[in-house]
Amino acid sequence: MRHLWLEYELEILGELITTIDQKLVEICQKSTCVDDGDGFGYFDSAEHVTGLGFVACQTYMATVYGYLKIDKQKALAAGPRHSCGRTKVQIINHAANYWKHNNEWALDRSTEKRQAIEKAFESVGFPVGTEYPLSGVLTEVASPEAATFRPLLQILESWKVELYGAA
Repeated sequence: MRHLWLEYELEILGELITTIDQKLVEICQKSTCVDDGDGFGYFDSAEHVTGLGFVACQTYMATVYGYLKIDKQKALAAGPRHSCGRTKVQIINHAANYWKHNNEWALDRSTEKRQAIEKAFESVGFPVGTEYPLSGVLTEVASPEAATFRPLLQILESWKVELYGAA
């Protein structure tokens, strides 16, 4: 059974991702026009936009499993898998959480969530301590396609269809 409201939500996410991808392309083009793209802050800007893209995807994911009344952990265990063995939606979820919460880690006495995020990033080859880990995670999740959010729409569509069957 198709849920029209969720289809509409995916359409809206697609429009947002188009804007995010356009911004990423623009930043990358600017960074190649100067000798030191990093010095001009272009890589930081790309990382920021990438974080926002992951959060947009995570918000859609929460909308889907919430609407279908599927437990979050069960929902995140569904869908296409990365070669590391994790589902791609688990990786997307960890990337969004990293973006939202890494700046407050020094204040957080509980390390459980941080360690889960760190393990997820390490599993795809981009530890959180490296420069621009979100860009690396996007590259891994989107592979073999280009490192943009457009390929993640296909991943989220496959994931959603699998959840329809479980609901």
